[in-house]
Amino acid sequence: VKKAIDFKSRGFKLFPGKDNSNKFSILNEGGIKQASNLCPDPGEPENGKRIGSDFSLGATVQFSCDEDYVLQGSKSITCQRIAEVFAAWSDHRPVCKVKTCGSNLQGPGGTFTSPNFPFQYDSNAQCVWVITAINTNKVSLNFWLCFKKNRTKAYVDHDIFHNDDLSLLTGSFVPDLIVSMSNQMWLHLQTDESVGSIGFKVNYKEIEKESCGDPGTPLYGIREGDGFSNRDVLRFECQFGFELIGEKSIICQENNQWSANIPICIFPCLSNFTAPMGTVLSPDYPEGYGNNLNCIWTIISDPGSRIHLSFNDFDLESQFDFLAVKDGDSPDSPIIGTFTGAEVPSHLTSNGHILRLEFQADHSMSGRGFNITYNTFGHNECPDPGVPINARRFGDNFQLGSSISVICEEGFIKTQGTETITCMLIDGKVMWSGPIPKCGAPCGGHFSSPSGVILSPGWPGYYKDSLNCEWVIEAEPGHSIKITFERFQTELNYDVLEVHDGPNLLSPLLGSYNGTQVPQFLFSSSNFIYLLFTTDNSRSNNGFKIHYESVTVNTYSCLDPGIPVHGRRYGHDFSIGSTVSFGCDPGYRLSHEEPLLCEKNHWWSHPLPTCDALCGGDVRGPSGTILSPGYPDLYPNSLNCTWTVDVTHGKG
Repeated sequence: VKKAIDFKSRGFKLFPGKDNSNKFSILNEGGIKQASNLCPDPGEPENGKRIGSDFSLGATVQFSCDEDYVLQGSKSITCQRIAEVFAAWSDHRPVCKVKTCGSNLQGPGGTFTSPNFPFQYDSNAQCVWVITAINTNKVSLNFWLCFKKNRTKAYVDHDIFHNDDLSLLTGSFVPDLIVSMSNQMWLHLQTDESVGSIGFKVNYKEIEKESCGDPGTPLYGIREGDGFSNRDVLRFECQFGFELIGEKSIICQENNQWSANIPICIFPCLSNFTAPMGTVLSPDYPEGYGNNLNCIWTIISDPGSRIHLSFNDFDLESQFDFLAVKDGDSPDSPIIGTFTGAEVPSHLTSNGHILRLEFQADHSMSGRGFNITYNTFGHNECPDPGVPINARRFGDNFQLGSSISVICEEGFIKTQGTETITCMLIDGKVMWSGPIPKCGAPCGGHFSSPSGVILSPGWPGYYKDSLNCEWVIEAEPGHSIKITFERFQTELNYDVLEVHDGPNLLSPLLGSYNGTQVPQFLFSSSNFIYLLFTTDNSRSNNGFKIHYESVTVNTYSCLDPGIPVHGRRYGHDFSIGSTVSFGCDPGYRLSHEEPLLCEKNHWWSHPLPTCDALCGGDVRGPSGTILSPGYPDLYPNSLNCTWTVDVTHGKG
């Protein structure tokens, strides 16, 4: 008995390719030498995914976007020959952008954003979101980020049916929570003709019908109470050293709104410190200190001791907002330093036992503020230098004549100071012989150790703009190099890491990577690997952490060829002359049936096959599986698939 199954999908138009072509032989992540004339790995769009891993001539890969994002560009691209020796994709990789404007939302919770978020929203936009809760539940909104431009308006209707409780939101101030009156909420975004800002990101959540929702806990604060139902009361206080601004208690009202926003805990603008160690914060750090400030903090230690300041974070409006540090308790005391903008010393030490910090902010603009820690120490000792980031310190004695040493962690090098510093008497003052060493990830280098780590500059923070970093890894002759990607995240399409199979840029390209999509590992065919990391002049990300190790090339075997996705391998002998074969899960078909042979040159005879869900075919047997092309990913366009199912006569 035979039965035909038809499957169709609509097509689209391909455009001429613009990508750089690649004519080199490359190695896949299992170390298999592949045929030449492959297109480079196109990667995956941010907030999306790629469907297909065959980059040979004639192969097609598709792209799709995550929920709430739409594809811009070609949904499918094909590897084409554009010159006698060049192969390139038919179009650029597409991008995934957040859905432009409004939607109907329901379910227990989720997130939506203004158009183009986190980039500027469009001018003259009119967007409507309707959020519906199940049964009689309510809907709560929590704005994670909010627009800054006062002429942009968002109307929130708490009760879509009666329109009797409408909120108008503009600028950057919004309530902690907005709760609906019924099981639906309506939000209307209206923008004018001028340039927009980044807009907003909103978290919505279903809550019980007689609930105000969880308002959260203030930064540096403590909350008493965990009930959010009508007439429940929450009480707040601040951690030691902070002042509470706002209501000390709030009540959940019958209209499902809290009686007030939760309070904030700020560091006081006037205070004396007498503890041997502590922290000085600008008001409302790190959210911005505000305007028209004149703050004074005095640190008082025991007579005969001194005070050491460590600047952990510092960001003021340059030239207009200042922090002055004075060596004494009087306004006329000598000034040790005056600081603005973001440039400050990492450490500062008093000559006496009192320090006065004066902070002034003008009437406009503000920065993140500052976070300064202090500790006190005796006249015959040096201040605690702390432990540098990305390093280990050896030695805890800071008395006159003592020394400490610092060793950078793997992957980092010293960017400041010497490995050892000594507490000395210099010009009548007890101080360290030099600055505490700093350790950072270098931009390039030549590595010849058997194993190690390569980090993007700035790791574990963001890398800088306009980088051009080169690394060369060299193993002993007769060895190969394996690199493993532990972490990888760069700006999509613009900040690129190239890996070459040899000692320089002219060596064959193993792969070019950006965004978040990298193979688990790569192998070289010689004892060299070359890496080039280039970044543009805007935006950055966390970068990468890569492990490398020297691998002995076995005289009598090939490297592990790997296992296809949705498949399995038969055979575990990788010695020269041996073969391994492969099979696929139900519904998938092997790209080529021929076993792989480990040849005398230590390479497998063919690339690793793939397991593909194909378009159409003959299906025989008492049972089986039929999958749409590309399953479980999205099927491509321009399809017309027919499967013929053949079972035993008399059965259906």
